[in-house]
Amino acid sequence: MTLASDLLDQAQHLALVDPGRPRQASLRRAVSAAYYSLFHLIVDDAVRYLVPTASLRAAVARTFEHKDVKSAARTISEIQRGSAPWLASHVRLPISVALASVCDTLVDLHDQRHAADYDLSATFTRGVVNSKLAMAVSAHGNWSRERRSHNARVFMLAAGGLLVKR
Repeated sequence: MTLASDLLDQAQHLALVDPGRPRQASLRRAVSAAYYSLFHLIVDDAVRYLVPTASLRAAVARTFEHKDVKSAARTISEIQRGSAPWLASHVRLPISVALASVCDTLVDLHDQRHAADYDLSATFTRGVVNSKLAMAVSAHGNWSRERRSHNARVFMLAAGGLLVKR
């Protein structure tokens, strides 16, 4: 098992505890774990793609920043919707629906994770959390099909800050 799959399993477990009236702490941690599962899935593949030496991968993985991964995901989604941001010159059109979905999910889960971790006025329901978990599961599957594509590699390079707006 990988950290990404363990985090996804943990998110699903946390969403199911307290069957009668779920505690906000459990629901919040489920959302957070779902986001981190997708983040680590992408970062792990990116460092495997970029770094042939296994002993260096952990150090390189630590250089990935959440804001950069989110920004790269948002940019891929914008290109797929017909916008022409700076990264468009590196992608091959069309961007697959699966990759766009991964990117949309990552942006949404990042925002939800931020609310879950920092916005004490936010309230989460089991239904909303289960919906976010279903999105995360779908994104894991879509990523496994797309991760070797040219556009997924462009996304990983941008997420790592290696393709920058100039």
